[in-house]
Parts: sequence; structure tokens; C-alpha cells
Amino acid sequence: MSSAKDRLSGLLGHLIPSSSSSDTQGPSTDQGQNNNNNKVNFHTLSPAYFLQRSAAIEPDAEAIYHITSDGQELRRNYLEFADRARGLAFFLKKRGFKRVGILCPNTPAFLESIFGIGAAGAVNIAVNYRLKEDDIAYIFTHSEAEVIIVDKEFLPLLRVYREAKPETPIIVDTDTDAAEGQLSGPFDEAVLEGLKYDIATGNNGWEGLQAQAGSEDDVVALAYTSGTTSRPKGVEYTNRGAYLAALGNVVESGLNVFNGRCRYLWILPMFHAVGWTFPWAVTAARGTHYCLRKVDYGQIWKLFKNEGITHFNAAPTVNTLLCNHPDAEPLSTPVIVQVAGSPPTPHLFEQMTSLNLRPVHVYGMTETYGPTTRCYMLPAWDQLPRDEKFRRMARQGHGFLTSLPTRVIKTDVPEGTIIDVKQDGKEIGEIAFVGNICAQGYYKDAEATRKLFAGGVLHSGDLAVWHPDGAIQILDRAKDIIISGGENISSVALESMLVTHPDILEVGVVAVPDTHWGERPKAFVTTKQGRHLEGKEVIDWARNQSQISKFMLPREVEVVAELPKTTFHIHGERNQDATEHDQGSVPAHLIPIPTAVPMPRQRQPARFSSEAPSESSTSSTSPDRTADEDTDFFTAQANDSQSSVGVATRDAHPHHDADLYLPPIGRLPPEILIAIFAKLSSPSDMLSCMRVCRGWAANCVGILWHRPSCNNWDNMKSITASVGKSDSFFPYSQLIRRLNLSALTDDVSDGTVVPFAQCNRIERLTLTNCSKLTDKGVSDLVEGNRHLQALDVSDLKHLTDHTLYTIARNCARLQGLNITGCVNVTDDSLITVSRNCRQIKRLKLNGVTQVTDKAILSFAQSCPAILEIDLHDCKLVTNPSVTSLMTTLQNLRELRLAHCTEIDDTAFLELPRHLSMDSLRILDLTSCESVRDDAVERIVAAAPRLRNLVLAKCRFITDRAVWAICRLGKNLHYVHLGHCSNITDAAVIQLVKSCNRIRYIDLACCIRLTDTSVQQLATLPKLRRIGLVKCQNITDNSIHALAGSKAAHHSGGVSSLERVHLSYCVRLTIDGIHALLNSCPRLTHLSLTGVQAFLREELTVFCREAPSEFTHQQREVFCVFSGEGVNRLRDFLNRIIPPPPPTRDMTEATMYDDDEELEDEENQVTGLMHATAATAIHDDDYIDIGHTHG
Repeated sequence: MSSAKDRLSGLLGHLIPSSSSSDTQGPSTDQGQNNNNNKVNFHTLSPAYFLQRSAAIEPDAEAIYHITSDGQELRRNYLEFADRARGLAFFLKKRGFKRVGILCPNTPAFLESIFGIGAAGAVNIAVNYRLKEDDIAYIFTHSEAEVIIVDKEFLPLLRVYREAKPETPIIVDTDTDAAEGQLSGPFDEAVLEGLKYDIATGNNGWEGLQAQAGSEDDVVALAYTSGTTSRPKGVEYTNRGAYLAALGNVVESGLNVFNGRCRYLWILPMFHAVGWTFPWAVTAARGTHYCLRKVDYGQIWKLFKNEGITHFNAAPTVNTLLCNHPDAEPLSTPVIVQVAGSPPTPHLFEQMTSLNLRPVHVYGMTETYGPTTRCYMLPAWDQLPRDEKFRRMARQGHGFLTSLPTRVIKTDVPEGTIIDVKQDGKEIGEIAFVGNICAQGYYKDAEATRKLFAGGVLHSGDLAVWHPDGAIQILDRAKDIIISGGENISSVALESMLVTHPDILEVGVVAVPDTHWGERPKAFVTTKQGRHLEGKEVIDWARNQSQISKFMLPREVEVVAELPKTTFHIHGERNQDATEHDQGSVPAHLIPIPTAVPMPRQRQPARFSSEAPSESSTSSTSPDRTADEDTDFFTAQANDSQSSVGVATRDAHPHHDADLYLPPIGRLPPEILIAIFAKLSSPSDMLSCMRVCRGWAANCVGILWHRPSCNNWDNMKSITASVGKSDSFFPYSQLIRRLNLSALTDDVSDGTVVPFAQCNRIERLTLTNCSKLTDKGVSDLVEGNRHLQALDVSDLKHLTDHTLYTIARNCARLQGLNITGCVNVTDDSLITVSRNCRQIKRLKLNGVTQVTDKAILSFAQSCPAILEIDLHDCKLVTNPSVTSLMTTLQNLRELRLAHCTEIDDTAFLELPRHLSMDSLRILDLTSCESVRDDAVERIVAAAPRLRNLVLAKCRFITDRAVWAICRLGKNLHYVHLGHCSNITDAAVIQLVKSCNRIRYIDLACCIRLTDTSVQQLATLPKLRRIGLVKCQNITDNSIHALAGSKAAHHSGGVSSLERVHLSYCVRLTIDGIHALLNSCPRLTHLSLTGVQAFLREELTVFCREAPSEFTHQQREVFCVFSGEGVNRLRDFLNRIIPPPPPTRDMTEATMYDDDEELEDEENQVTGLMHATAATAIHDDDYIDIGHTHG
């Protein structure tokens, strides 16, 4: 226990500057009054202190709310938050780590790391996880990171870095909520190690750390952003700058007006300029951090309504999607929204205001710690016309309270000369900053720092006017930037990278309109003498061989004979001395025809300077927007450079606005038009909209052709005819993203798919059961299709290794592959696929009988992102494959091994002792007869969050295995123990008491079970399906228990039972079944085959037909009621037999409260009813990698 003096020192230590021990005496009389060593009037500023302070003031205040990666709700108070950050700080101090990388989404671990790193006196290096692996490796190498904290999901992104720096320690955060007294993973272990180190070294607490920094000029973070040279640069944030920027945000966002009860929602990524300093700002105000691992707009609205969110930050695009979500409705209390990126439209402001979202428009750049100006809403503006009011609200306004006023300086003066423009709202100049919240410079880049601060101001690179009231308003970029969907693309950088192609002579890049992203880059190139090049070849080269980041890739490249030398400057091997005085103009055939409604303030043609580009950071950090990521919601936001809180490019000549009049509907941005058109369900309505104007047509056609309906031959003929036209108004072949021919099945042949061979932007291709297709047809569809993400060729028995080799050559982005039933495929081609298609997440090899351990081991080694793998009936797969899959694939969610008869206990007993498979939700071991109790115990220990466990026909397992399963507790929803005949009532009773969230249970042929088991099963509050086939000891007592149990009527007094399987339970009578039917209105399936009491003609008339393959004897005893047949049977019995009185519940309740809140996961188990069967990949299987079936 620390003394009172120690505790007081801990609370007030921030008032005393860190210095040598000699400073413990009072201030010397010969010190100057302004000397910073005077403890009375000075203390060193450090943002890490905010957490220590808030935890001391209000330790029980809620600090963090989060839904973990495994779906658990997590809440922490400020004392817990501070202790965890302190533990990490001591861990870093113990190990001597001074530069700490972070690669995480918005999780508590990220937040705790920011404070832990700062408190340890180390440097925080947070990296955008959407960058290329090479860029991530470059940043961590350039910054000299000594240790990296990485979210488990993003561990594969460190592959390149770890190959180059294998010695760097990696701390993995699993983002799971461990049970009390347990650790959830390496990050928690590091925190605990630090806390133990503090105790061992004197229990100094915060006093033993550097929450009070040694110097205000010490670097606390490196915020990396890309420059026009395409290599990221590290912006140095100091303690002083971060502290004052955070306080500025506390004031300007009103975080402090809620008396420590502000609730901030983390939509903005924390890696963007350290979350615009809001990790520190919200903590300083003792607010609650609502951490979002990913953005779900429905969940956001739920948090608004249920949690009382008060603040969040987001780009206009995000706010547009939020306002147009189906759950959007006016909030009872206001939410303050810092809006940055492109200026919000008046329409968006009006939408936000009507929903009680109060916009605050801010502007800044990474080099100013995020936002540094704010547009202050003045009362007089309420008297202005609506358009004028919102136009003023879109200005960038005035500098923050903690900074100096923002200036606009002349650009037509020598470098280093600083002259302000007139404050008349007309003269255009460059925005410049001076003051407390300007970054220190670029890490290890003196020349870039010199240019950034030339003349003693920080140059923004943005052109603006300065209004008489002192407010600034951006008009255009000083550099050549293409703003696409809120992301900045440097045309200069893109040209300089494209020109490295061996066949390209010169390049010019311009912005062209885009119906979805606003604008996008298009490249015009000329070739070297004697060389021939197609635009598609350049795009393929840029995607696969160049260093161009995915988000910068041009979708169009046009090869021309000559480039003009006036409208834009050329990057190439000659023309280096071309000047802006050359005469000429852009040929008409090079001007792209607009495909969207013209918008006010059109962007002017880019003008490329012949000099080296400015080094202010301007490029984006977003990935390719077509990548199938885990709900990558940040692609709609700005990047982490100046545009992360900047504006889109605007016309430098505002008088053009008056020359172009469009009605309000003509000014709607493309994303809103697309959202509207997507609501239309009738193709004829869509066609009517397309005929309004070309802009509407351009926004409709993509929706119509995204997923053409090929469910009959008439549709098929129409689609192929349109795709094949060379003079069509739109490039239909390039619009198709999903193609599903499974409805035509046997009628599809190689000739059928020929017209689709030119559709080289297909992302999902479904050819299930198209049994006449051969290697030629499928290979022609796949060849050249670099965008393919999901391919389903299940039951195409003519396919061979040839098709798989084609896939491996062309489909590097492939994430889902279903080759179920392709019996001619061998290990050789599968190994090639595993090595070339490393992004695979879902793999179905059911019935591919030639697959062996060799191929499976290759997938385990080469494809670390695998989430699901199905090996049903792969009888050559043995123990080493299973052990490798479970050990290597840290994100594995579903593993199906039904009928892999060579697998035994060894596969699981060989797992590493401390292995924790927190992600595994589904395991199917049907007919793996050699799997016994020991294996089940090891499985449960390694995968404690299993939700669906299938052990059907594992006939040697006993009660001991079931008792092990009991440890899964509330996680278990689906359990199949059919034909496990050694199980007794004692095990089932314990299972029900421990796992009361079971929805589906199958105990078919468990011949030792009696009414006692079923009476206990009847207490399960969420039971939907129960299988008791051939449990011949059960009687009507069991059925009455199912009918009358209070637990069975948990949800609003209505039984949740939907499917009951009672075939060959020969002791049952009509009386029990009649009671069940009247007590279970949701019942849709009732099987009573072989039950003598129901083999009566007046009852079997309500049965469905027996399957055609059944023998005569099987048909005689077949008795299954489903769908309407159940209702008809109920009505018939009620007519001839009076309904029985309500059955009194005599069963024992479970150990959990029956009124426990139902989860929103009920529908996720649908489709697992037949977990032992091979299932086809459907079109939607790959939309959201965050989706789980469990």
C-alpha cells in the first residue's frame, strides 16, 4: 500500500516538471522568472497524463464500450482503463522498447496502447491496415519499430515485414473478452507482465512512468502519410502539440459540456492522425469511448438510440450513408458531428439537422494534428436563405482556440517570401498555418521538412480566399490531386510510376467523372518506338507488378499516338524540357464524355508542373475499393494526410457557379442517386429512370447489370445478345460483377458461356450443377479475369487440373473456391492454387476424392486467411492435415471433416498445449469413428467458443465426452450426438444445465436415454429442433414435457419448437402428439415414421410423399408431416379429440434465468441443419468476411 504522500504525489505529479534530483529543492532566487525549471509556474505538457487524471477523479466512470471480435459486450471503467494502459507502459519500460508499431482496428487495445506507449516515453507508430503489405513493411522499417502490437485479424498483413525483420517481437491482440481470472491472448499477457514488473520494482504506479514527459518537444507519435513520391512520410507529433490539439478538440467539439458524460463513437479510424487526437481529448473530458471494430450503420443507429451517443467524427460520404440508412430517425437528443473531407452539401446539412445530428465543419491536415480550423455557426446566419446559410457553413472558418489564426498567403512570390492576400473573399492564395498545433516535421526527411516550413509557415498546398470576417474558404488544390470517393490520388505520382513501364514513353493523367466516386484517374500513354501496348496490359501491369497502391490504379488507360503539351505536362523519357508556353490543345477524342449529372463547381483540367512536386502529404491510404474486406467502411472516408480533414478539389473560379443552373434534383450527388435507384424493385421503373437523362442512366445501368438474372433461357438470350454488341451505349460486359447460371443446370454447355468470355470484371461466378461444362468453358470464363473473388463449380465432374491451373494463373484475388464433387482434380493443381491464390478464405473440397494431406498442408501453410474449409468425404486426409489446419489458421471459423475416416484422436492430441482457437465456431466430425473422449476433451480446451459441434456416429464417445462439452456453456447452440449409443441420462442432464442456449440437439439412436433426459431437454428456453429417432425408451411423458414446459414457452408464451423427430419411438401414442401439436404453433416438421399409432389411413393422408428411392417396406411405415401437413393434422385431431388441458410444468429449470434476453443470432444457425452434407457456395457467401454462421 502506497503512503498518503505517495498517493498525493501521484495525483499532483503533473504539476512538477521531470528533471534531475537536484530540482527537488525550491526554485533558486537567481533563476529568471520565465525559466522553465521554475516548478511554481510551469509544468511540462503531455497528453498521456489525461488518463491518469481522469482515473484519479472518477475511477468508476465508464471509459470504454466495445463489442469484441467474438460478439461479446465489453465495458471498462476509467480505473480498469488506466491500469491496463499502465501495465502496458511498464511492459515496454521493462523490455526497453522505445518505438512501438500498432496495426489494429478501433479496439480497446488500440486505445490502451496509445496511452501505454505515451506513458512509457515511447513513440506510437500507428499504421493504416488498408495499405499494401510492402508499404506497411516500409513504414515499420523506416520508423525503426522495435515491437508491433497487431490485431489477430491483421497478422497476415505483416508477412512482408516479418520476412525482412523476423527478429521484431509481435504482440497479438485477439480482441476477445476473457473470463474473469483468465487472459485473452498475448496483449493481455504483456499487460499483466508489466503490472507484475511494477510490483517487483517498488509498486511505483504512474510515478514510475513518464506520464509527465521529460520534454514537451519529445516525439509522442509518428503519423505516417504518403507524399507525392508514393513513399509514406512520418509526421512527428510532440507532447506539447498533441496536448494542445487535444484540448482544442475538447473545446471546439464541446466534449466538456456534458460534465464528464460525453459518449464518443469511434467511426473515424484511430490510425488517422492518431484519431485527430480524440483518444486524448475524450479521455481528458472523462467521456466514454465507444470503440467500433467495424462500422455497421444499423448498429450505429442502435447505439445512438440506446446508449445516448453525443459525438462522432466522419467524412460527408459516411454521413450521407448514415442519414439514408433505413433505421435513421430523428434523435431525442443532439449528436455533435465533426464533419471533414469534402464540404458537405446543403442537402446533407439539412438531412443531418433534421435527424438531430449537429454538424461542425472542420479542416486540417496530418501536419496539424488533424483539425485545426472550425466554421463557427453565427446566429445571424439563421436569417439568411437556406442555400446561403449552408454555403457559409461549408467554409473552413477560423483557427482553433489553441492555435494562431489561419492565414492565406500569396503564391506568385519567391519561395520563402510570405505576404498575406487581401481579406476580400476574392484574391486567391495558399492556406498557411503557424502556432502550437503545427507538427515538428517529417521524420528523417530534412528536405521535405524544409519545404513544408519554407518562410516560417506551414504550407498546406490548398488554395483559398480570405473573407473580410477572417474566415477562409478553400477553392482548389495547389498540387495536382484527383479526389476519388474522398481519397486523394496524386496524378503526378501516378504518372511517375506508370512511366516506369518498359514500353511506355510518356504519360498524362487526368480526372474523369465517375458515377460512384465523383471522379477517378484516367491515363493517356504513348509507347516507345517499335513497341505495341494495349490499355488493359498497362492496367494488369500496374496491378500486379508495379508499386502503385491499389486505390490509385486507373480503371482506364488509353494508348494514343501523341500527347498534347499544353493542357497538361507530360511525364516521360523525352519532353522533359517542355514548357507551359508550348502551343496546342487537347484533341477532342481525348476528352472523356461525362457519364454523370454535371455538378456545380466543376473541377478544372489538371495542370502538371515540370518541377518536383511539393512534399506535403496528400495521397490516400485506402485499398482497392473492389477488395472483399471485412466491412471496410473507411473507404468512404478521407485519408490520413491533409485531406483526412480537408476538402475536395474545387474550381478556382467561383463565378462559374452562376453560369450553370441545375434544378435541385440535378444536383444530387451520385451516391444518393444510386441509393435511391437501388430501392426500385421493378426493372421497368429502372428503365424509366434511365430514360430521363444520361446522368441518371449512368447511375442506373450499373445496378441493373451488376447481377443479371439468368434464371431462364429467354433472359439468357437477351443478356448474351446485349453483351455481344460492339456498338452498345454502355459497356455491358464490364458492368457484370456477379454471374449465376446455376438455375439452367444441365442446359449450360461450353458454347453457352462463350459470350461471357469478354466479361473480365466478374467478381462472383456460380456454375453449380452445370454438369455439361468442361475445362474449356470454365477456363474461358476465368482467363484474364483478375477480379474474380468467388468461384463455385461444384458437381462439374468433367473438370480436371487444367481449370485449376487457369484459376491459379489468373485469380490472385480469389477468396472463395467450391469444387465439391470435382473428382478429377488432384493435389498437383490444388497446391498451385494454394501458392498463387493466397487470399482464399473459404474452401470447399467435399467429395474431391483424390485430395491428400499434401494439398491440405499446402493450403494451411500458404493461405493464412482461411476462415472455412470443408473436407467432407475426403477419405485420404489424415491426422497431420487436421493438426496443421487447427494450429496454423488462427482465424479458422468452420472446419468440416465428415466421413474423413482416417482421422483419430491423434489429430487433436498433437495440438500445442497452449493453443487457443477462439475463432473456431463449427466443427463437424460425422462418422469419424476413431475419435473418442480424449479428443473431445482436447477440442473443447483448444476451442472454448465452439457454437456448433457435430459428433454423429462417433460411436465410441461416452458421458465423459459430453461432460467436456458442458464446458462450452452458453456458447453451444448446435450439438449432434446421433448414434453415440453410450451416452446416458446423467450426461444429458448435465449438458442441459450447463448449456442452456442450445437451439438444435440430435440424440438419434442414443438407446440408453429415457424420459428423464427429454424432460430436462424441455427446459431449454431456445430449443427449436430436437431429434430423438429410435430412442425407444421414451414415452408420452417426454412429449407432454416438451408440450408443457414453461421454458419451452419462453418467448412471449409461445413454444419455440419448430422441428421434432420422433421416428421409431414406438411407445408414443396419439395423446402425447396431440398435446404437442396444440402447444407448438411454430411446428413445421414432425416425423413419426414407424410409430404404430400413426400408421392409420385417416392420419397418413396428411403426410408428405415418401422419397422415390424408398423400398416398398420403407414406404409402408413412412410417416412425416411437414409444412401445411402439420397444420392439417392438428386441425383433424382437434375435430375428433377435444384439445387436452394445459400441461403443468413439472420439469426442473436450468441453472440460467429463463427470461434471459434472446440474442440476435437465431437465424445464423439456419443452414446448419444439414451440417454433415456438402453445401454449395451461394452468391452472398463472400460479401462480408466478418459474417459467421455461428
